[in-house]
Amino acid sequence: MEEGQDEPPPGPAALAPGGSVAWRLFALLARRSRGPTELAEDLLGRPVRSHLIGEGELTRIAPPGLARLGTTGPVLRRHVVLTDSLPPHLPVAVSWSVVVPWRLPDDVAGALRSGSEPLDRLLSAGGLAWSTQPVESETLPVEDASTPFPWAPPGTPLLEQARIVHLGSLPVATTIDEIPFLPPRDPDTPLLPVRS
Repeated sequence: MEEGQDEPPPGPAALAPGGSVAWRLFALLARRSRGPTELAEDLLGRPVRSHLIGEGELTRIAPPGLARLGTTGPVLRRHVVLTDSLPPHLPVAVSWSVVVPWRLPDDVAGALRSGSEPLDRLLSAGGLAWSTQPVESETLPVEDASTPFPWAPPGTPLLEQARIVHLGSLPVATTIDEIPFLPPRDPDTPLLPVRS
């Protein structure tokens, strides 16, 4: 789905009174946020945890390489799942990234290689001047997500957002994030599985 087409598929969030407006606000927040960690923490009102699901390094990519990043490698591939900090620690977002580590400060590149923190959190923690540029977004039903989100009722819209991450003006990563519609909530209320 092209940017600006933020109508959700039929489902609980879309059919609830005001759901369509709430979804449009959510999609706007997602596009304007710098990353999934910041967005999930703002909506939950508390920190989220990160789990590194997969990673690897590609030493060389055949020309023309990755056009949006202007490189033929090496690049790091990472797959991170963000979870609620309150038990039962259910997933709230998924993020894939392809990062050009040699364009990052050594401490950030080292932290990416040795830990599970998401890229957006590491860049913010490092006090770096970074930004993101949304390049594509698509709305899907939560059932099509790559990771189950058991707290989201069937039919809940999910935003899949692709971005280019810049450090200053230099492109350092591309990311694809999956974030289900998550209305703001009481910070003391955990996410719980939906009863069938």
